[in-house]
Amino acid sequence: MPGSRRDRPAGAAGSSRLLVVGPDSAVREEVLRLAAAAGVPAGACEGGDLSGSVWAGPDLVVIDSDCAAQVCAAQLARRSGVLLVTTGRAGTELWSAAVGMGAEQVLELPAGQAWLGERLSDVATGSGQLGTLIAVIGGCGGVGATTLATALALTAASSGQEPVLIGADPWDGGIDLALGAEDVPGPRWPDLATVSGRLSSAAILDGLPQAHGVRFLSAARSHPSLVPLPALSAVVTAALRTGGPVVVDLPRGSPDSARWVGGVADLGLLVCSATVPGALAARALVAELDWTPANSGIVVRVGLGGDIENDALGSTVGLPVILRLREEAQLIRDSREGAPPGRRRRSKVAKSCVMLWGLAAERHLEAA
Repeated sequence: MPGSRRDRPAGAAGSSRLLVVGPDSAVREEVLRLAAAAGVPAGACEGGDLSGSVWAGPDLVVIDSDCAAQVCAAQLARRSGVLLVTTGRAGTELWSAAVGMGAEQVLELPAGQAWLGERLSDVATGSGQLGTLIAVIGGCGGVGATTLATALALTAASSGQEPVLIGADPWDGGIDLALGAEDVPGPRWPDLATVSGRLSSAAILDGLPQAHGVRFLSAARSHPSLVPLPALSAVVTAALRTGGPVVVDLPRGSPDSARWVGGVADLGLLVCSATVPGALAARALVAELDWTPANSGIVVRVGLGGDIENDALGSTVGLPVILRLREEAQLIRDSREGAPPGRRRRSKVAKSCVMLWGLAAERHLEAA
């Protein structure tokens, strides 16, 4: 029966590794039961009793959908390890709430019990550390967002890591082209568009195609269509659970997906030309996506005309300029020859990517 288990009060949540937020209900009882089975110390509180200190303490926070709007309205600091659970169907409104609070996944109970049990086991064993995530989106077309995303993944691979590159833009021609891997066999987004819930990390590391040390998932040129948010969240979360770096190249035409990925990303990069039209287009996109300076900024592609100064560009767009990236003759030659960008460690783009990964790692530690 709900309420029969005596859970810790909110004041003791700081000593717990799991915090359940919501009313005294069957949902809370089930989550606490699963936590006890996994050996995870757990506490609980009502949505109205949630404070910044209680929110920040545990390794994992599970939020009952009944108080999702209340948690969003509290505007608590961004953190990793947040799940949203419901006993009904996870519709658009609930996914919007998940985007607003930066939840890594939306679970439907009882179907998601196994997923949640495995996630709690990760917490119990300390094996659930997520990788670092960088999200990339173009402020307008033709500014090189896909090139930067690909270069980031290749730079991570050249340092001995196992990155996952996810191309979520169905109209970019396929991120496998940027990798020079269009002929590499393996699944593309149409093969995974119906997945949801929990995918294993092995499904990512062993199931995705690989080129130049990068695991990748690309759109299919023959079937361009938007990636459903449940499928994108399942793949991104599984990729993060490998513990390696993850890069997502986002489409401008799917704001819900871009908002969700931007909310869980350690670093969101808006690639923008330093021109008046480019700045205005980027400003409109930032307003739509709700990206904030807390975990996102601008990469300026210099040399595309205009060259507005950093302060003026940042003020117009609403995000700080993190990097000004000039076009390289070698990068242009590589693109024409079908060679992937950023493989030469001494190139400017590779050095810039190293800096961006360092910044993402700093923010990852702050959010942990």
